[in-house]
Amino acid sequence: MRHLLHLFSALAVLVVLGCPMSSTTSVRDPNSSDQFSGPNAAPNGSSSQPTGGSDSGGVTDDRNTVAEPLGELVSRTLKQNLTQRDLSCSTHGAWQVLHGILAYGSDFELETPTGPQPALAYLLSGQSLAGFEVEQGDKFGAEKRPGLRMAMQPSTKIGQGHRDQWLAVIAQSGLPLETTIKGQTHTFTLEDWMRQAEFDVPRNLEREFSWSLIALTAYRNTSHRWMARDGSQYSTESLLGSELEQSLPDSVCGGTHRLIGMAMALNRRREEGQPITGVWADADMLITAAIQLAKQNQNPDGSYSVAYLHRPGWTRDMGETLGSTGHVLEFLAIAAPAQTLTEPWVERSVRRLCDVLDQCSDVDLECGVLYHALHGLSEYQKRMFPAS
Repeated sequence: MRHLLHLFSALAVLVVLGCPMSSTTSVRDPNSSDQFSGPNAAPNGSSSQPTGGSDSGGVTDDRNTVAEPLGELVSRTLKQNLTQRDLSCSTHGAWQVLHGILAYGSDFELETPTGPQPALAYLLSGQSLAGFEVEQGDKFGAEKRPGLRMAMQPSTKIGQGHRDQWLAVIAQSGLPLETTIKGQTHTFTLEDWMRQAEFDVPRNLEREFSWSLIALTAYRNTSHRWMARDGSQYSTESLLGSELEQSLPDSVCGGTHRLIGMAMALNRRREEGQPITGVWADADMLITAAIQLAKQNQNPDGSYSVAYLHRPGWTRDMGETLGSTGHVLEFLAIAAPAQTLTEPWVERSVRRLCDVLDQCSDVDLECGVLYHALHGLSEYQKRMFPAS
């Protein structure tokens, strides 16, 4: 229970720590007069983009009417943002491109000097992109096969900002462990990358294992154990326990990334039919509480609080609305029971998120905010409308 005492006190004082607003996509229509450089600006030059309603978060005049079937609305929004927004290897870095891959997987394309290419295949084939810096790691096994390590470039909005972030994104695309990754002097596999990530756990001085858990969930079972470079034994369960001890108020994006990592590990645990006891039960209780807080603090217009899980909070700023609503929906789409996702409060948030994206269709948006919102819609679609 010591985990829960720490965690529920953290949830009680959770404060908003939204993602930075920079590093935008471009939209395909260069003649639009409504483009602006980031979500804190507006087409008319004012400091915010009104969403309608009152300052208390009144219901807005959505473009997307309730009459449109929800599955069709989600599908249209996802397709529109895939086809009408561009990223280019000449002007964007891995930070932007990997966020696009997170939302769309192998369907996401990158503009290159030779024309559009699938972005994931482009990266893995060793073609140049700033911020995707493949490094040779330690040597493993009798064959002394080198591991793959990805360079850290925190706070640059170009390279990897969190430990195992790129590995986690690629793991969610469903590629097998034998998939090859071409470096400057060596061709690696995803298994080489996984081994190095496990070995380097002691280097994660930030104790930020959200992305590590996502990769482990994709490629290992939840009872998996290994020996790391410090000679200590680690496990998926021990990393989950570490995440439970961390401060959500001090975590990026309102703590949603930590919650997503824990939720994915817990989902895998259930799929395996393993007991939900100890830290697994603690994680289950935390996730259940977080789902309830998302509902409790939801705004009347369907958006989630700009204070994430801490307290009610509404803004006229489209970028902040997109950031908080997108991240919270992403968490819910992964963590919530299917029955919860069919409830009116969740469906209302999906419609509101689609409406904000629709209103911003001609606007350059910050890639993290944009693609986490689209990833939330994508995960929601997979669970609620799998045939779409």
